[in-house]
Amino acid sequence: MNDEFKQRLEKIERALHIAFLSDVPESATEQNPIALLSAPCASLVSGGGKRWRPLLTVLAYQLAEGKNEDIYTLTPLVEGIHTASLIHDDIEDNSELRRGKPAAYVAYGLDSALNSGSWLYFRALQSLESYQAPASIKLDLYGAALTHIRALHEGQALDIHWHRTAGFFPSRQDYERMISLKTGALAALAAYTGMRAAGKKHEESQSFAALFTRVGVGFQILDDVKNISTGNAGKKRGDDIVEGKKSMPAILHIEKHPEDAAALTAYFEQARRNGINSPAVEKAIALLSSSGSITDAEIQGKKKIDSVLEQLDTRYGSAAKEMFEALFNLMQGRKTF
Repeated sequence: MNDEFKQRLEKIERALHIAFLSDVPESATEQNPIALLSAPCASLVSGGGKRWRPLLTVLAYQLAEGKNEDIYTLTPLVEGIHTASLIHDDIEDNSELRRGKPAAYVAYGLDSALNSGSWLYFRALQSLESYQAPASIKLDLYGAALTHIRALHEGQALDIHWHRTAGFFPSRQDYERMISLKTGALAALAAYTGMRAAGKKHEESQSFAALFTRVGVGFQILDDVKNISTGNAGKKRGDDIVEGKKSMPAILHIEKHPEDAAALTAYFEQARRNGINSPAVEKAIALLSSSGSITDAEIQGKKKIDSVLEQLDTRYGSAAKEMFEALFNLMQGRKTF
């Protein structure tokens, strides 16, 4: 399993290099718009990442008994959309770092990063042009990609509105709906793409993708926990506090202690004004820890992922469960090879 993942990830990296890096000239000039557009995107793609979304596409294809190596030509679809969203996310969240390096808008300027991120959505869709498949399958793949790109932005709209609205904390149900649209959308698209590309019916592919929407929710909750515990890779611990993110630990704490809403809001505002090194960051984390809300959120995230594993076992057997459990470990930054 581990050797298989390693080989597949190497093929994914080659496909991403061909799609996003091979045509990037050494220097960007005003005579070459593709070079200007590609540079911020190429920098982010070459900076690494877990690549679990394109790997999910390949594993779903494998599960559906797809045999063609051409599936790797579709892996830039999901990874490109994801990368485009990261460029925009960093602008919207005022995040200065991404994967331990300056965010695209810091390195290339706000205007260039905005334009490049928007262009990358369309460049990612270009992966479908060269994919050889019956017209009905290609049409469904295009439709799924556009549907999930829209969902991604709808979820982001809610996230932005909530962290800009001081004193407002969404319900647990509203938060899960938001991350179903946002994080869940790309997980679902990856799962759907692999299944449908292998020739499975649209309805079965959608049902399979729905499982991975839930995985996306569980993964985002665990990411929320990591942000204010160990810290996410390439970022500083607690940057969600600086951004005013109403993450699951904060929501669970306010459910238990609504009287703390004003204090937590004040910490968010102070951290936003003074930055990641503000004492307010650690004060907010201490408050959330005091109620056990960080631990409770972690338990919730793991339960959602475990429930999907059980359904995969029921539908597809223990080998499928084992394969996707290894993928979920990769998603959470655990070593798989």
